[in-house]
Amino acid sequence: MTVARRLGAIALASCLVAQEALAAPPQAQERTVSEGVDRPIHDYSSEGDASSMELNPALLSAAPGLDVALLGYQALSTYARGSGFGAFVAANLRFGLALGFGAQFLQPRLGKGIFDFAESRNPSATKLTWAFSAGLGEKGSFGIAVHGIRSENQWLRRPDLDLGAMYRIRNYGSIGLTARLGPGDLRDDEFRSEAALIGEVSLRPLGTRTLELAGGVRAVLARAEPGTALSRLGGTAGLYPRGRLALRHRGVALLGEVEQVEVTTLDQTSLQPLRTDRALRGSVALELGWDFVRARAGLHAGLGSGVDGLGFEAHLSSRRNDRVFWPRRIDAERIDLAEVSDETSLIAMLERLERARAAGERSVLVVYPPGKAGWGTLWELRQALVRVRDAGGHVFAYLEGASLPAYYVATAAERIYMHPAGSLEAYGIASTSFYFKDALAKLGVRAEVIRIDEYKSAGESFTENAPTAPDREQKQAVLEATYAQAVGDIARARKLARSTVRAAFDAAPQTPEQAVEAALVDEVVFRDQLLERVSDVIGAQVEFKRFPDADHGAATWSDAPYIGVVLVEGTIIDGESRTIPLLGLHFVGGDTIARTLRELRGDPACKGIVLRVNSGGGSALASDVMWREVQLTREAQQKDPRTQPPIVVSMGDVAASGGYYVATGTDTVFADPVTITGSIGVISIHPDVSGLLAKLGVTAVTMKQGQNPDIQAPWHPYDDDQRARVQASIEHTYELFRSRVADGRKLAVERVHELGRGRVWIGAKAKQVGLVDHIGGLHEAIAQLRKRAGIRGRAELPLRVLPEQRSLVELVLGALGFGRERRDPSARATTRTRRDRGRGPRRRGELELPPALDVALARGPLSLLFLAPGKAHAILPWSLQ
Repeated sequence: MTVARRLGAIALASCLVAQEALAAPPQAQERTVSEGVDRPIHDYSSEGDASSMELNPALLSAAPGLDVALLGYQALSTYARGSGFGAFVAANLRFGLALGFGAQFLQPRLGKGIFDFAESRNPSATKLTWAFSAGLGEKGSFGIAVHGIRSENQWLRRPDLDLGAMYRIRNYGSIGLTARLGPGDLRDDEFRSEAALIGEVSLRPLGTRTLELAGGVRAVLARAEPGTALSRLGGTAGLYPRGRLALRHRGVALLGEVEQVEVTTLDQTSLQPLRTDRALRGSVALELGWDFVRARAGLHAGLGSGVDGLGFEAHLSSRRNDRVFWPRRIDAERIDLAEVSDETSLIAMLERLERARAAGERSVLVVYPPGKAGWGTLWELRQALVRVRDAGGHVFAYLEGASLPAYYVATAAERIYMHPAGSLEAYGIASTSFYFKDALAKLGVRAEVIRIDEYKSAGESFTENAPTAPDREQKQAVLEATYAQAVGDIARARKLARSTVRAAFDAAPQTPEQAVEAALVDEVVFRDQLLERVSDVIGAQVEFKRFPDADHGAATWSDAPYIGVVLVEGTIIDGESRTIPLLGLHFVGGDTIARTLRELRGDPACKGIVLRVNSGGGSALASDVMWREVQLTREAQQKDPRTQPPIVVSMGDVAASGGYYVATGTDTVFADPVTITGSIGVISIHPDVSGLLAKLGVTAVTMKQGQNPDIQAPWHPYDDDQRARVQASIEHTYELFRSRVADGRKLAVERVHELGRGRVWIGAKAKQVGLVDHIGGLHEAIAQLRKRAGIRGRAELPLRVLPEQRSLVELVLGALGFGRERRDPSARATTRTRRDRGRGPRRRGELELPPALDVALARGPLSLLFLAPGKAHAILPWSLQ
């Protein structure tokens, strides 16, 4: 009985509350047509688009490229306003300037049952807007918007004016401020004039656009009703707080907003205004994006018992944004590994294969293996394909004429197809060196080499007619280890015995039919039959499709967090980096790399550094300059792990001599199992052309002051005193090199000497003797870096490949003295791999050297000719073919 009474009392109270609510007088929204088309979400400080000129014109600078916005709003509540349509277009001119134009068609009584107690102050109108913004969207900007309103064939006496400002607090905060002046009256005094300030602060606790919280206030400072003078509003009478929330992931965004608005309470019977009040109004919106298009829909509620109004937005941008999802149904992606020609193009390809791995079972790759590449590069590409398969993706390979390197990569595929006219030419591995002693002697030229020690064979091309016993020993060891790695990986992939694989290679070349019979290839097919065979394996029709890079929209306001990949690629020289494109020679400057590392240490957006080394060394001085900056970077992170980026080394095809010197500045070194590394030693080469000059009848006369100002001159050989001086200098450099290795690798100096003396090690063996820490490629190095940097889960950080390569135009301008200004890497480091993809690899139809000359240049010690004679160098001038 007691329970029944309580339930009855609750029901009676509910009825009374409902009756009281029903009896509440209606409230009408106070909103003039000068405020434009309404929208569910009002963003004054965060993300800019073309329609931002109506809210805060400073945000136009945050809209990249060309942006078009279409707006529509339909009031559903009897007393709501803001209905109409609008179109806006804005262009960011890339010089810190942005321009915009907008047109809005306002229809306050659009829809059924809309009542307006002050129709004369809220007529149908057309609003035109011109806007200008100056500044950087990732830093700060200001803007001006001028609005003209036309109603009943009348224009405003003076334009409506908005002044906007925006300031970013890196990636975690943004402040927006809009000063609104107007509108001026029409001749019939229809509009209410006011001066207002709107301020908003947006916060991103995670540093990305995933979660955004915003709060602000609209402050009406002064107001004038039609026909009256402008008067100030005191106290809190004109303050209207507001808040906003945004949750975003990929191409989906859920947005919400709550704001206090001004309303007029109406008499229930006559619907005449009684008093001015405040009301709380809320809105929610859903946004979906796909590449260049975004669409948003939302609703308002709070003025009446139901929905106040619905808003719709569509945005078209010249910049690709997020996608709701990235489909990889049964479309096959063609992967041409011949595009890989250097470290930059290799990183681009590894990123592409990583996206395929992330797609899992949706990935279908048809791989065309590379023609030539270093064995470290081949191993990393092959591992990337294996990861795609391990994630559930499909990988197929197609061969036409395949050498051992191409076939090695192809064996990562689940099936290997070969063209009927092709052949499998997996002969093995070779290393060829040229020796010029007798040729130079015929010219009257002699090279004097001072080295430490017996394995330091860089100068033997000029002093010997064949490799010395120590050099032959180390080259043979590298060849055997590399070949064993290749044979072992192939045997496991093809489920064959190693002896069977070796026997097949010894019997090369094989015709396609012979390759199938030997279980080295699965099937012989023409090009036009390839997709048919792939479709049979997949169980559905497959077609080739090019998948664009996942160019997600900007996740941050300011400098986006990134991982810097610093390339030490090519022969190491003093000063700045250089390239000789025709000869395919890359020279990495010690000053260039040192400066890049300093800039990265000073960039809060850099969350980690991978020092990617693919160099046989060069100048000992430049190597030490880079080593010092690597060491300082490591020490800075140890002292301040919260703000300073960790650094790890990833070795590519070669990281020997000076390349290994640089790597010892870190405490974490990754090497591929077939990386050529070590070669801890020093060499100096002095060319003596006195015999040539004598044959030509040329006499060199040097006048000097001091004992040895011409010690490095090639016109004469060393005398005993000069040779002793150079020997002492070389020994000092070797002791320095040895001490750097001992400190970095935590080894005794004596042990370093045992491992050194110029001796070359293969990556797998280098790990056994303690010269490297881990076996792995760039993928494993980045994983370790993310762990050390505390980057959790699947948070994506782009790779920024540095130092930035200069274009041909920039090189010419630099030679003329018009070098570009140095900038912080965060300002210039758009991912270089994407920008350089067109010029990195050689493509069909481009000019290439004749094959014989290309081979000769690759195997000759050309890099030695570009190093200063008589100086200490740490270099390894040979590789495998």
